[in-house]
Amino acid sequence: MTEQRTRRSARFRLLLAAAAAPLLLGSCGVVAELPTTSMPSSFSAATSPEGHPMAVSAPAEATESKVVMPVYWLGLNGSDVQLYREFLPSKNTGDPIGEAVMTMTTATPSDDDYFTPWAPASRVTASISSKNVITVDISADAFKPSLDAGMAHRAVQQLVYTATAAAANAGLTTAGYNASVAVLVDGKAGYKAFGHEDLEGDLTRDKSMPAPIWIISPQAGDGTEASVTVTGSAVERDEPLFWSVERVVNGRPETSALKSGEIRLDAASGETAMFDIQIDLDPGEYSLRVFHGEGENEDSKRFTVY
Repeated sequence: MTEQRTRRSARFRLLLAAAAAPLLLGSCGVVAELPTTSMPSSFSAATSPEGHPMAVSAPAEATESKVVMPVYWLGLNGSDVQLYREFLPSKNTGDPIGEAVMTMTTATPSDDDYFTPWAPASRVTASISSKNVITVDISADAFKPSLDAGMAHRAVQQLVYTATAAAANAGLTTAGYNASVAVLVDGKAGYKAFGHEDLEGDLTRDKSMPAPIWIISPQAGDGTEASVTVTGSAVERDEPLFWSVERVVNGRPETSALKSGEIRLDAASGETAMFDIQIDLDPGEYSLRVFHGEGENEDSKRFTVY
């Protein structure tokens, strides 16, 4: 499993390098053609092996605290790129949806396994109707990276998920209506995002996009007490769902697990369920993994026990 994780990290670094190259070239004053970040336009079987992909409902995205906001990122899972979510600090600008979408284009994820293919937007504003139609007006400079059709679809869905999650988290949605997003670019409708995605009409969540396993808490970089409560969600599959914790020594997880176990989900095959586990650990830095079977689908987090 360690070898598979190493290969996964190497593939992710290559993909992230391609996505970040325009920013690096620009900062060095080098004029170069934007590289293409590639992803198949069809979605891999790893996303939904039983035909029932993970779908995150709005209640899972609401928090009691308004000092944090939900932001979606992309991350490599096997041979696919899928959606993951983090809760990041909010400045309470008065526009919670616009702030979350702006952060999606400008911030760095807490988890090194996640990334955003967007360029920093110079302007984002948002509003929401009584029927949960969210209008996001974003500047055209956010669409500078050159993406293929598959990655363009994922990027647009990243925006849709972030905007609808931010609306739910801020308590702006009206019961009885599904949330959708109308995207304007510099105040105009009908833009073709990244040269592939038509931003026509109201966009809704593509439920095949979220990754099948999420570790929700702890988030990457968190500090916790010795008794660590791990929460997350996962798709029930025919193969078992496992967790493991390794010590991090000199910046690298050890090859053998310090503690491990199996997670039982209260869900039918193909359905998504929440899980929580309790792990007692001594002070130190740790790497936590939750994965199906031999690690085809997984999420991981590094955290510190004080």
